[in-house]
Amino acid sequence: MGVDGIIHLLMSKTNTITVREVRFEDLAALAELATQLGYPSSQAEMISRLGGISGDDDHAVFVAEVEGLVAGWVHVFIYRLIVLDHTAEVGGLVVDAARRGSGVGRALMQQAEAWAREHGCQTLYLRSNVIRTEAHKFYEALGYQRIKSQHAFHKQLS
Repeated sequence: MGVDGIIHLLMSKTNTITVREVRFEDLAALAELATQLGYPSSQAEMISRLGGISGDDDHAVFVAEVEGLVAGWVHVFIYRLIVLDHTAEVGGLVVDAARRGSGVGRALMQQAEAWAREHGCQTLYLRSNVIRTEAHKFYEALGYQRIKSQHAFHKQLS
């Protein structure tokens, strides 16, 4: 099964970080963490959202556990554009506020990168809100380069 089934064990300063695929019983924690990130979510919404991508080989969601509790998650997916080669993007990364700086985000990003490589991607993109300056420092410390600034638009399609 490749990296999708691999469990990575990393040692932080005091705890072991285990990265694994998301499970149904993680959904409440995913919703709580998404809310911490500024995207208020319920467990029912998470069930619906994950249901839309589960079984799709172009998407993966991994969680990091510390002391048996979900401490963060990452969603990575492949997208195909006519202007880019086979590319992956981080759709979301969040680490519990109490665990930031402990290696959880690094472990999740390593898993996302491994998954992207296994799926033939040469590049992993991510987007980060301009106000998240600490996140920007984190990504740059991992070797990510800021490539552009842009405006984001959306339109509600009711």
